Amino acid sequence: MKGKRFVRMTAFALAMFACLSMAACRRGNKESSKTTQTQDSAVLNPAGLPIVKSPVTLHFAGIQMNSTRVGRWDESDLMKDTEAKTGVKIVWDTVPQSSWKEKKNLMIASRELPDAFMANMSLSMDEITVLGAEGVLIPLEGLIDKYAPNIKALMKEYPTYEPSVKSPDGRTYALAGLEELGFDSFSAAIIRKDWLDKLGLKMPATTEEFYQVLKAFKDRDASGTGRTIPFSFLYKESQMINREVKREFEWIFLPFGVADNPYHIFIEDNGEVVFTASQSGFRDAIQYLHRLYSEGLIDVEIFTQDRTLLTNKIRQNNVGVYTDYRLKLSMAAPEAESLYTFVPPLKGPKGDQRWLRAQIGISEGAFAITSACKYPEVAMRWMDYINQEEQNIQYSYGMFKPAGWTANEALVPSQAIPGKWEVNTRPSSVQPNDWPFSSPVSVMPTISPRRLIDKFLAEKGSNIAKNEVCDFYRPYLTKNPYNYPWRFTLEELEELALLQTDLTNYIDKTQAKWMADGGAEREWDTYLQELKKYNLDRYLELYKNAYKRAQGK
Repeated sequence: MKGKRFVRMTAFALAMFACLSMAACRRGNKESSKTTQTQDSAVLNPAGLPIVKSPVTLHFAGIQMNSTRVGRWDESDLMKDTEAKTGVKIVWDTVPQSSWKEKKNLMIASRELPDAFMANMSLSMDEITVLGAEGVLIPLEGLIDKYAPNIKALMKEYPTYEPSVKSPDGRTYALAGLEELGFDSFSAAIIRKDWLDKLGLKMPATTEEFYQVLKAFKDRDASGTGRTIPFSFLYKESQMINREVKREFEWIFLPFGVADNPYHIFIEDNGEVVFTASQSGFRDAIQYLHRLYSEGLIDVEIFTQDRTLLTNKIRQNNVGVYTDYRLKLSMAAPEAESLYTFVPPLKGPKGDQRWLRAQIGISEGAFAITSACKYPEVAMRWMDYINQEEQNIQYSYGMFKPAGWTANEALVPSQAIPGKWEVNTRPSSVQPNDWPFSSPVSVMPTISPRRLIDKFLAEKGSNIAKNEVCDFYRPYLTKNPYNYPWRFTLEELEELALLQTDLTNYIDKTQAKWMADGGAEREWDTYLQELKKYNLDRYLELYKNAYKRAQGK
């Protein structure tokens, strides 16, 4: 299906539309392309290794999604090995997720561009569409055809991949990362089973029973520390649609009949596209959350805490219920994992009981060459090199080191299956920031099919843990994914830029106020009128039209 995409228009997009001259950028691209072809022909080897006739340095910038795995990528063993073989040195500017958006916008506005943006989800599809149209990013399809046989073959292996990375103008300005694992849900609600047993409580099955369990945790100080936090989560972990349903609280809305997400748009089982934040169940869920918050059953720091703080609270044995991507190998301390279990989807007042389905596997905005790059062919050949079979796995999971490996390696030889590798598990005695890896893991724009993963790796422990989550919640999944790949034209994207940010910001602020201070029922009618002022009807119409287009109607 042509033109699938995830959309999140930002203030950055508005600035780009307002400030840049499309014609000037395209003219600049034509002038620079002649120069880069001459430069590349002087340094590029057409095939084999090294990639270049003389050393070349490229500057790449990207998001660092996991702040617990810090360190300089260019100092890793894998990067050093790649530089020695290719003749291409990569200077990295990796920025933590919390400050990436600001840093990225500054790079673009000031025209202090890297040679390429690189790392999964460094750019959103709306940014790619805008920056491609403006000439900030260069088209990649010609470079792929000529210099990237590995990438081209992998794209053919997945017929849906190429349409998913194309912009509305039919050009490919960025590659996506792909990992074929088949997970169909993101989040899990996790509870201290030992606290339930200690207090003689049964697993909650309804929203009212959940309230009673949290109240017992607090009133009876289930942690025994005097600092019991019955329920904690991250209020808004990320605005990225493929990241947000992990450590947040969307699952609380489901028992009230609402499948909410950051866009507040969802496709019901009957195919109806609905706006979730105007449904009565949305109000009811917020009232329920306020009840919990006002009685001290929800962490008072939910609106300000980050993942590190939440992890510390969990590992200090103070949190009774939290949300995460999986149970094992996650925020809970490894030695305490057996104390936790999953909370089944709660039944609401009207009997609603379901869990959000996720459509995942492709990580957008993973590799895009900018107009500032003097050697785009070199950059593409380098990218194709890391998509060779053995490089693909090492850049996705960790470096192969048959000899001289230590406990700090990302991959270690498998003891159970000779000849294969397995992902290492950090010892509980080692702090995350003291546990460097030999390679940048899980962030590279590699296209990794299941056959390739199975060829080199024993089953990854984190994948086993994630499959446990999926198996548990699969019977309750919604028919349609909350992160549906919407198809929008460039004109629709421009219109969304004028609607989505203000509308969702208003909803988020109102929701936080109601959760903390109450007032949802009293102020509901006024809220609905305010939504109309934000042109809600047109906002919903754009999504309905996009869904009709995707269905070929």
